[in-house]
Amino acid sequence: MLENIILALRGIKSHKLRSFLTMLGIIIGIASIIGIVSIVQGTNAKLEKSLVGSGNNVTTVALTSDGTNPYDLDGNTVSGIPVVSSERLDAINKLLGVVSASTYRQREYAQVYYQNRSLSAQVFGVSDSFFETMQYKVASGRDFTPEEYKSGLKAAVLEKKSAESYFPTESPVGKIIEIRSEPFLIIGLAESSTGNEKEPDSFDEYKQNTDSYNTLKIYVPENVWPVIYSFDEPQSVAIHVESTRQIVFVSRRASAILNKAITASGENSPKYASLSSAKDQNSMQEITTTISMMLLGIASLSLLVGGIGVMNIMLVSVTERTSEIGLKKALGAKNRSILVQFITESVVLTGFGGIIGVVVGIGLAGVISWITGMEFGISVPWIIISVLFSVVIGVIFGVMPAYRASKLNPIEALRRE
Repeated sequence: MLENIILALRGIKSHKLRSFLTMLGIIIGIASIIGIVSIVQGTNAKLEKSLVGSGNNVTTVALTSDGTNPYDLDGNTVSGIPVVSSERLDAINKLLGVVSASTYRQREYAQVYYQNRSLSAQVFGVSDSFFETMQYKVASGRDFTPEEYKSGLKAAVLEKKSAESYFPTESPVGKIIEIRSEPFLIIGLAESSTGNEKEPDSFDEYKQNTDSYNTLKIYVPENVWPVIYSFDEPQSVAIHVESTRQIVFVSRRASAILNKAITASGENSPKYASLSSAKDQNSMQEITTTISMMLLGIASLSLLVGGIGVMNIMLVSVTERTSEIGLKKALGAKNRSILVQFITESVVLTGFGGIIGVVVGIGLAGVISWITGMEFGISVPWIIISVLFSVVIGVIFGVMPAYRASKLNPIEALRRE
């Protein structure tokens, strides 16, 4: 086998231009496949990253009437929708891929005042595992103590980024704010422990992020919630998953678990659903996958053309080397030896083409990424598959010439010379 590979390499070296032109179809086909896969890999990675921000694998499941925005309680509780039981929360925690889950309550438009100034704010009534689930850390001040969680003391933690808009020159820690005329002591500021935030992809997304920062986020212990709102208001669930790839699955299963407890009926009855953009991102990934499969199909046609080119050149090689084949058979070479030799030459030819195609494909993806600003990612499995596929092409399209060479009559082959 090693001798056949050496002979094949010598043949490529002695006919450089012809060998390159023969490999060109394989090179183009493999380069197209690697280029397409690299761009799609990068795009999907960016979509996964943009689900909840870089490095923060958290999704929220809440009551919603339109599948997008939280259900507006409008100061009232919703009949037929119970609070999340410990059994259902345990069921969510046991879902595949879930790291932790925590309940919370939320008011989108809260009546909050600092001194004589009205603040645009959201209020969250959180459990003792909420900050851990959301991957938040205390930036300044402190977190709630176990006693504050249990007793419902009027303490509050602010989200740091949004607090900077309202306290640009001073720390809010130690100050008093009023939530529905109830005084709360600010004990700390919280921020994401991942240290990463999703960069906006458009002006609308930038504006949405800016509006979010202009809305003060206030966290209070869930046991103090009855002091400012109703005790039996429906809860939402924050879920930390191992990977963004699992967000869609976990969100759907968690929503199904929570919706089983709802007894309210009617066309406008709210249901639990994910408030993250996981569904939209999943649809986008399906679209990019479909497009990539279509493009891969087109790229495969060039491999077919390249394979036909390889078969054509190998047939020419058999004709050119008729006397060599006759001499080998006259000296005792078996048909199998001739067959293996020519198949090996075909495989080496297409294998080289595949390797060159991989290099060209990665370079092509890099150039496209540089010109368009699109991300690209190198997929090692696809590189291995592409090279193996090129080898298979060599075997398939090298069989006919090799078989023809192995069946030559040695006397007639020598006579042609």
